[in-house]
Amino acid sequence: MINIERPEDRIPPDTFSLFALGFRPFFLFSAIASVILILLWLPYLYGHLTLASHFNPLMWHAHEMVFGFTTGVIAGFLLTAARNWTSMETPSGTPLIVIFAIWLLGRVVVTAPLGLPAAAIAAIDLLFIPSVILGLAGPLIKARNIRNIAFLFILLLLWFANLLMHLEPLGISNSARAGTDMGLGVVILVIVIMGGRVIPFFTRNPLPGMTPRKWGWVEFFSVFGTVALLFLELLVPLAVVPAIWSLVLGLVLLLRVSGWYDKRIWQHPIIWVLHVAYVSIALGFVLKGIALLGWVPASTAVHMLAYGGIGLITLGMMGRVSLGHTGRMLHLPPLTVLGIKILAAGVLFRLGATLFTGALGSALLGLAALCWILAFGAFAKEYLPYLIKPRIDGRPG
Repeated sequence: MINIERPEDRIPPDTFSLFALGFRPFFLFSAIASVILILLWLPYLYGHLTLASHFNPLMWHAHEMVFGFTTGVIAGFLLTAARNWTSMETPSGTPLIVIFAIWLLGRVVVTAPLGLPAAAIAAIDLLFIPSVILGLAGPLIKARNIRNIAFLFILLLLWFANLLMHLEPLGISNSARAGTDMGLGVVILVIVIMGGRVIPFFTRNPLPGMTPRKWGWVEFFSVFGTVALLFLELLVPLAVVPAIWSLVLGLVLLLRVSGWYDKRIWQHPIIWVLHVAYVSIALGFVLKGIALLGWVPASTAVHMLAYGGIGLITLGMMGRVSLGHTGRMLHLPPLTVLGIKILAAGVLFRLGATLFTGALGSALLGLAALCWILAFGAFAKEYLPYLIKPRIDGRPG
């Protein structure tokens, strides 16, 4: 039976649509949250602000960037993509409002405890990922979408990493740093998997004659190697073992992304931002190996992965997904393109801040923070009307 779309079925253009599909609230408010987090973090570092958060200030910064900002973006992406993967509805309306409210409440109580006991804060924050899993499990399992059911287990790993962080303020174990490292590793795993799926596809589409190159062993080792490194860092006491593994993994990922390259990508910011992000991930693993050998500070690798890899991939993917799912052409608006360029420059400032001390290091850190604020602030400003209003074609979503 053919469904004929009638004009009267179109959603009126003035309808408030923030909760029509998962990407809308999570992309918008994750970007806003990340700006607020940096605006709080920077004056703390310069000694102008006292933070009384659930975690110590350093762990608060790490927690909110991984389990607040990044996990919010991942949730928005998965709650949107699962509808395409399964041709079934994912949470919207009231169920999506509930999931989003749990995320938002978690950000508030972790940052400003409001007199709540640590156990209550942990319970609120730890409820978010299970709520996302619950929203995804129905359509993925009903559709027997085996390939993507794996994301439910990845989310469980992310939840466990968050639990490790909360065990420290609860006085149960000194595991916050392990939770941070594991959480960052799981997020990078998601990017390695999804990047391998979408970046070659997105690159090929607008470039006539472009054919991405893939090597079977590279595809396998990219994912297997990333998973293995998570456990090597946790279980192997000799740093040289994960160091060598991380170096090899970084080089393999560089080879992988080289197979997707075409010089014409530089004409398309919506494409090259994803390539630069993936290269940042690969270089982050190389720097991690070097850091584990004691040759550069550990924060150099962390921020290449987090600022460069996660920052650029989230900004690029939020921009692209939001355009596609609001019925617009896949051309990033000017302010977002400028934001991407600013953020790419910020990667260099942030790395410099890990390598230099004193006034120069402090200045570079301030510049990197400013780049982040401008980039994600630009996205939030430019995409606000796209995300709160219906699709331009009036269709649901």
